[in-house]
Amino acid sequence: MSIANPITVEDSIVMLKSGRIKIPELQRSYVWKRPQVAKLLDSLYNEYPCGGLLLWFSGEAATLKDLSTNLGKGIKSDFEETVVLDGQQRLTSLAHIFDPATPRQDRVLFNIETEAFEVYSPRNASDSRWLDCTRFLVGEEQELQILRRLREAGIVTDSNEQTFLDRLKRLSAVKKREFPVESIKDTDLEVVTEIFIRVNSGGTRLREAELALAKMAWKLPGSLVGPLGTAVEECVVRGFELDSRFIMRALISVATGQARFRDLKAFWSQPASIIQAAWVRTEKALKHSLDFVEGNVGLPSSDFLPSQYALIPLIKVFADRDTLSQNDERTLRRWFLKASAFSHYAGSPETVLNQDLNVLGEGSIDLQALDAQLKRSLRSNPVIKADDLERAGSNSPYFHLAFLAAVNNGAKDWFNGIALKRRNFSDDQNIELHHIIPQKWLDERNVEPYRRDEMANLAFLGAKANRRILASRPETYLPNIDADRLRAQYVPMDSALWDVDRYEDFLAERRRLLTQAMNAVLEE
Repeated sequence: MSIANPITVEDSIVMLKSGRIKIPELQRSYVWKRPQVAKLLDSLYNEYPCGGLLLWFSGEAATLKDLSTNLGKGIKSDFEETVVLDGQQRLTSLAHIFDPATPRQDRVLFNIETEAFEVYSPRNASDSRWLDCTRFLVGEEQELQILRRLREAGIVTDSNEQTFLDRLKRLSAVKKREFPVESIKDTDLEVVTEIFIRVNSGGTRLREAELALAKMAWKLPGSLVGPLGTAVEECVVRGFELDSRFIMRALISVATGQARFRDLKAFWSQPASIIQAAWVRTEKALKHSLDFVEGNVGLPSSDFLPSQYALIPLIKVFADRDTLSQNDERTLRRWFLKASAFSHYAGSPETVLNQDLNVLGEGSIDLQALDAQLKRSLRSNPVIKADDLERAGSNSPYFHLAFLAAVNNGAKDWFNGIALKRRNFSDDQNIELHHIIPQKWLDERNVEPYRRDEMANLAFLGAKANRRILASRPETYLPNIDADRLRAQYVPMDSALWDVDRYEDFLAERRRLLTQAMNAVLEE
């Protein structure tokens, strides 16, 4: 590495607009929040240190991508591309500040009286003292225009005009602030990747999974990171919010039989063809696992997954097994439900996951051993008791069982009779949680939120049905709903319990009904 000439904010914006600045495939996405952008501008204004840039003049050695900004997007530069190895977050933030297309709600405002920087809010935007930094810095509003406007608002007077003018000049001067620059001209991608990993292990710290992703980008440039991103997007479309860290863990588990990212030197030393083959197996197994969770287990999205860790053994199974017998399918389904319900991975998830992967083995995959491992971990054959549902809300590890119990019992929308499921053509049939005893009446009686939002007071309804009920009194709307549709979601049929004043009795009875149904799901 060598020290290069400093670069000004203004020059960096010019380079961004011309398409000269890129980031390597191995770089993570833009992660800074709006308050961090405001803090950066505040530091530039006050001439505080803002960090430096590490730039790489790569030639044709790596697969590159654009920064997360509209400036220079899709433009092919006539000059040698400059690759940012460290400083992407700062440069992308600057691009947002100097981009007239940045939405108003994402902009930074400057208080000319207090010299404070804050992100946009309707409160400060309505106050003349707060100036839109983007409008000013890109020249949409000039100093004299601002002063004239502030004088009309009674903020600028003869006595303070020079002070405010000086502050505007100081804000404009952030364009001349300089970042120290170090540069690399080495074309050995492995060397550059090692530098990238060392540099990015500090500051906003990279997770081990992201470091592993960087290694993979070096090993298979342009051929794997893109498909991994596509896999993430496809999972989201399916309703499963699984990020690149999860999918990297799945790849490592399939390829090595262990789930930790550390100590993977032997794996990265494998030929690229072997790593590529492991990815092909992982991608296929991931899709089969989600099909199994949605189709065989019955869970429509990650909203109903207490822990994503329980997916990893499934992925390992489907990576090594082409077929499952009927008994295997039942064993795997029961294991997944119990591992999720009884927080199998709550303590030391990586340790427990490695134990599960070890008993699964390689190739033959021993599902009976996996099931026996779970029984040893739980130290019994646990059942859900009514007391377990007390104070348990939608984030409870039992919540997915309540959904499955309702679906297995033929739950339908309470008004139009359409069976409840996630994929519906009509938006008003998307599943929502409904308070059987509406919040309005419980809030009026000062019922504590954890009681009000208990799982025992939640039913699954289509969005339109939920809006239709809103804050109706339970003793008014429940009698108008078909009794079979209420029973399908284990609503107590003793109408005396529908009185808001009997809420505690209602909860107790519905907990009893739900636990019976949920235990039945576990033992199916």
